[in-house]
This record gives sequence, structure tokens and C-alpha cells, in this order.
Amino acid sequence: MKHIRLLGLVLLLTAFLSGNAQKELPKPDNLQMQWQKLETIAFVHFSINTFTDMEWGYGNESPQLFNPSDLDCEQWVKICKDAGMKGVILTAKHHDGFCLWPSAYTEHSVKHSPWKNGQGDVVREFSDACKKYGLKMGLYLSPWDCNHPDYGKPAYNQFFKNQLTELLTNYGEVFEIWFDGANGGRGYYGTDSLHTRSIAGDYYDWNGFIDIVRNLQPNCIVHGGGRPDIRWVGNEEGHAAKTHWSTLLPNDQFSKDKRAALQLNEGHENGTRWLPSETDVSVRPGWYYHAAEDHQVKTLPRLMDIYYESVGRNSLLLLNLSPDKRGLVHPIDSARLIEWKQQLDQDFKEDLVNSKCQFSSNNKKNLKNAFDNNYDSYWQAGDQESFLQIDFKKTVTMNRLLIQEYIPEGQRVKAFRVDYWEDGNWKELARETTIGYKRILRFLPISTQKIRITFEAALAPAMITKVSAYNAPILLSEPTIQRDQEGMVSIHSPEKFGEVFYTIDGSAPSRNSEKYSVPFLSDGEVTVKAIVYSGENHGEVGEQSFGLSKKQWTVLNENSGKLSLFDGKPNTSWISKKGEKEVRVDFGEEISVAGLTYLPDQARWSQGIALNYKIYSSNDGKTWNEVTAGNFSNIRNNPITQSIRFGKPVKTRFLKFATSAVADGQQVLGVAELDIITE
Repeated sequence: MKHIRLLGLVLLLTAFLSGNAQKELPKPDNLQMQWQKLETIAFVHFSINTFTDMEWGYGNESPQLFNPSDLDCEQWVKICKDAGMKGVILTAKHHDGFCLWPSAYTEHSVKHSPWKNGQGDVVREFSDACKKYGLKMGLYLSPWDCNHPDYGKPAYNQFFKNQLTELLTNYGEVFEIWFDGANGGRGYYGTDSLHTRSIAGDYYDWNGFIDIVRNLQPNCIVHGGGRPDIRWVGNEEGHAAKTHWSTLLPNDQFSKDKRAALQLNEGHENGTRWLPSETDVSVRPGWYYHAAEDHQVKTLPRLMDIYYESVGRNSLLLLNLSPDKRGLVHPIDSARLIEWKQQLDQDFKEDLVNSKCQFSSNNKKNLKNAFDNNYDSYWQAGDQESFLQIDFKKTVTMNRLLIQEYIPEGQRVKAFRVDYWEDGNWKELARETTIGYKRILRFLPISTQKIRITFEAALAPAMITKVSAYNAPILLSEPTIQRDQEGMVSIHSPEKFGEVFYTIDGSAPSRNSEKYSVPFLSDGEVTVKAIVYSGENHGEVGEQSFGLSKKQWTVLNENSGKLSLFDGKPNTSWISKKGEKEVRVDFGEEISVAGLTYLPDQARWSQGIALNYKIYSSNDGKTWNEVTAGNFSNIRNNPITQSIRFGKPVKTRFLKFATSAVADGQQVLGVAELDIITE
């Protein structure tokens, strides 16, 4: 679901935001303040798309397709609660127009599905589950409706109001209503025969829609539309910018020299309205469940990065779950979320800033308010550069620093510096920009007795309500080791604040081994071992063995010797010409081959996944002899590396990998990586 929020948020903000500069700093209202304090909430994408294996439906799907065998909204909500979420938003209606509740205003809903003989109501079960587990309930309602015959006509606005009224009247309190920005045709992605209707920029009656929300759900935050309370963060990758303001200018005052999405990601220092960001990202590559993505659930290190780069950068995290065709969250996803919560609990288990510390500043008034764990009390800086200093009275080790501004009086800090005491001198640890509601710095472990935070620039005297320090257990997963066709080896650590050491002689790596900084040449047969250190802590050893050099490998009928299927990168792919469904490799010399490995295209919209195979050898690249043939089991839903053994080695210069059946009837072969087995 690639939302076009630039229409829903930037272009339509003009209708609501005044271009007049404000004399006072913009401030959040009580509703925005309570929303910000939630910090992490969940999205749930489940609908007809789950059963058609699509992200954006066409609106012509039969309701008969919707038939979850074991739908359990309580399972979804309990997982969210166990993962520390404070609220959950359900896609009640996506762009295809299919409604998860028995709407009185359309036939395109669960009431015409076989699920519960048409008597079911997913929104009702979802609402009841949220109440049972004490989580706030939110609803997503797409303004775009591919199914409704009046879409694009004035009558549709009333239809949308009717459906909005149903949702906001019949299911209890709603804490957030989510209006998507995609609309008309295929949004901004072009049109096809089923998506030809387009609309004017001012087609929707946003004032009328928002009035309904305000009247029926006065405590409901509005995402999107012409009068939003919050803004999109500018991407779906899960990160706010390091400099991140909760304030925004009107659309006509956006810079013409910087992309609108980037400005949404950063906000505006001189913004005239308080419009905090929401960082929406999915646990999987897609928003809806696709069995082919079961092996692509985000790793624990990636989820931790997402937290620190959203909540830790003054944004709110909206993390998406994708129930499967049974109506259940997949075990891989649920286990990953619980791991994530456990890791976060460990990261913030012990605050090193406590009553035993000694606090000092060049402005001592209300000094302890910055350390009393009461958000509503704060220390205020002076007019000149002010600092907060913490003496732990003993040497402590830390790798996290958390700072919060008292944002009910506006976001103020423009620049700050952190120093720590080492060998009788102050040493700079970090130099940063904004803070906002919450800023969390990550860094390599330091051991010190004192730290000092200096507020170097601000729109008004800084108001600091909390400073905390932690020594989080470093998540030291195995590093990933790759080699490209030229023999250059790259080592990637999942821990951003760790140091990588490696060996190529078969010995176990340690802190005394070679330190990795840039890719290095190691062509031919070699085993690379690597380990990640953070301080004295280290993770498991990663190991990758590489075979013969691929430098001379080419694909017949193509001129390039540097090809995606040999580059060691699973996220790049080689795609055959239409109708060929085969790849013919020239090794450049005769070699002994005992088998090969095939990794299909790993793209979100994969191309050319081979369902079966035939392997041929040749000494001249023209006459081919069949070596082996077979089928891949469940490769469409599990497109991982496939190993094919020949039984006995074959000496050959040329090898052909061919298929006669490709997933989804496609007429190409896609290869992310192709390699040989020599033993």
C-alpha cells in the first residue's frame, strides 16, 4: 500500500492552514498531547486483499472470496498489547471499497460473504477485542472507493459521510481516524481499464467529513484530509529525520528546492502549526499478508532501528500487522514483536540517572525537575547557553541518552551538545539538533562519572522535563558477509553501533583480528569469518564460504560481465528477455560442477519465480546435454535459496538453467543469485 499522502496531507493542508506567521510558538492541544504520549500503536491490514494476494484491489472482487477460517481479533489485539502497543487501527475499508462491517449503504461488504453466513462484523469483533484488552481503537477509512458507482460524482461525498457516521456511531470510542491520501484512477501510479475515474483536487468535502468526526468523536485524532491533527512522516520505511520538528508551514510556503516528502520528514523550524508526525511502517514488506513474504519479516535489529528512528526522533510509531487468510497473525510476526518488546524492556530497564546523582547547571532554579520523572514539571534554561550536568558519583557505563522537552509550551531546542568526563577533561560525545517530545541518542559504550548537556541554540529558553541514561544490552547478531563478482567482500553489521572484526585464514575472529572498515578484495576460494563487538561484548561469529572466482562469468548473448545474478546481493535481480525463461552461463573456462543454487527474485512484486527446472551442460555453448531436472516445492510462497545436486560432478564450461513453468504464468525467468556447488 503505497499511500499518496502528499495529496492528502500537503496539497490539502492549504485549505486549513493560515499563511500568517504566529508571534508565539505553535503548541499542541490536549488531544495531540495525549496522542503523542502513546508513542507506539499498531496498524492492522486485513480485507479482501488478503484473499486475492494483492496490495491494492480493483473493486470488482467478489465478496464470496472473503472467508477467514479462524478469524480471531482478540489474537491480534492481545499480540499488540503484549508488544507494548497502546492502540490499534483497523483498515475498515481500503481502496477497493470492500467493507469489514455490514454497511447499510453498499452491498460490497462482509454481509455478502460466506464468512459466518453473511452475519459477521469484523469491526464489531475488533472493537470488542480492544475493549477487552484495554487498547484504544482506531479505524482506517479510504476516501477512494474503486467499487462505488458514484465515486467521482457529488453523490459520493454523502455516501462517504454515511459510512463515516456508521463507523463513528456504532462501535464505541475511536481514538484515531485514518484518511488515506490515495484517490482516483490508480492514485498517482497511472490508470488501467478498471481505474479510469479521476477527481479534482477539491473533490472531497473535507470540512463536512471532519465536522462529523468532531461532532461524533471529539477525542479522535484525524490523520489526513484537509484538516488533520497529525502528518505523515514522509516515507514508509520507518524513520523520521534526525532534525525533526513537530511544526509545519502551509503548503504554499513549502520550499521549492526540497522535496515535499523530505520536508514532511523534517518539519519546519518556523512552522506555523503544531502538526506532529506519525511514522507508519509494516513488519513485512507489504501491508497485507502474502505467504511469499514469510521469510521477509523484519529482523529484530531492524525493528529496533525503527523504534529509535521514530519514537527516538520525536515521532509516533504506527507498526503494521498483516493477519493471514485464516484471520490470524502469523507466528513469525507475533514472535518477532514479542522479541522486540523484550529487547526494548531490556534497553530501558535501569535508569542510571537517580537520586544518588549530583545535578548542576548555570541555572539552578527548578533544576531537579529535569530528573524527577514527572513530565509536567520541567527545568528552564537561561537566555544564554545553558547546560545540565550529571555527576553519577561513580564510574558508569552507558550507550543511550534520553532527553525530553516540555512540549506543551512548544518545541524549542535547535541544537545541543553532549560531553562526557574522561581523564580529567570534557570530551564531546554527540552534537545534535532537535529534541521535541522525546529524543534518544545511541552511541558506543562510554565509561564516565559525569556527562554534560549544553543547549547551544533554541527558539526560546529550553524546557527540559526528563534526562535519562541507560546501558542497553547490545543486540549483537551475526554480521552478513557478501562478495560481488569482482571478488570484493563486504561485511554488514545489524548493530549500527558496533565494530566488526574478521579473518580469512579460517581462524576465529576476535578484537585482535583485522578491523573491517571498507570492502576488501578476496577472490577465489576463501572462508570469511566475522564478529561484532560493542565494548567488551560481542555477538555470534558469522561465516561465509566463497568458491571459485566469478570474475570471468558472463551470460551468453549479453555483453556485461558484471551481472546482478553474480553480484552477491539478494536484493538485485537479473530478468530474462520475455519468452526465454532460461539463463545460459559461460564460466570462461572448464570447471567441475556438482550442483547449483538458485535464489529467485526477492522483489516485493517478484518476477519469474521458476516452479520447475532443467539443467544443461555444454562445451561450446551451442550443443546442450541435460544434467538433471525437477520441481521446486512451494517456492512461490517460500522463495528462498534452492539447492540442486547433480548426483555426480560435471565438467563443463557452459551451464543452462531453464524452466517451463513460472509462478503466476509470467513469461520471464528471474534470478537474484546463481551460484555453483563444487563438492
